[in-house]
Amino acid sequence: MSDLSSGNTVKFNVGGTVYEVSRSLLQQHPDTMMARLASDTWSQSDGVISTNALFIERDGERFRYCLDYMRDGGIVHLPPTVPKAALLQDLEYYGFQHVDESKISMRGSMSMFKTCFKHIDSIK
Repeated sequence: MSDLSSGNTVKFNVGGTVYEVSRSLLQQHPDTMMARLASDTWSQSDGVISTNALFIERDGERFRYCLDYMRDGGIVHLPPTVPKAALLQDLEYYGFQHVDESKISMRGSMSMFKTCFKHIDSIK
């Protein structure tokens, strides 16, 4: 995909959090929104490639798990604070197709999270 060949990275501002992503990672997922946004077609204005972060109005914290999905062949380990359904919705929004939900797992358990929360709450 030659559209992504200029520069080594692309900056995305996702809900106020800035991420710098390698163009080679985007090239591995050419049908996604991120690859299309980073392409020369979208990032040029009057023939000049913008170096500004591309803004995406989504949850900035969950975007890191979308990047994990891209980097690790669809394998993602979510903390208990990030709902699997929300990540799946984000992946769909970003244009990922045929997502294998069985590769997305939760780290820890909700009961562990609740126990920790009760302990912290009792310290107050």
